[in-house]
Amino acid sequence: MMAQITSPRIERIAYQIWWLIEDRAGECTLADMASFTGASRQTCSQICRYRGWSGRYRKMARSHAVDNGPQLIDAIDDELSSLFGEAA
Repeated sequence: MMAQITSPRIERIAYQIWWLIEDRAGECTLADMASFTGASRQTCSQICRYRGWSGRYRKMARSHAVDNGPQLIDAIDDELSSLFGEAA
């Protein structure tokens, strides 16, 4: 079996991807990698697959929707207070 020869560009991109994954503890996506390296998402995906890093990063981006968690908690607290009194 003949070893595949990689270009210095691919090695640079691979190192940058590895560094990004390590620095962010896997909290990055292919879009983040492409933006960071200047390569396409497909190139980043192929490098990750070839190097065995496919399971080391997030596959999907987080939602940019507004976080309504605190409002929901306040509404539930108000509802519980009305049902059980202020002791709840």
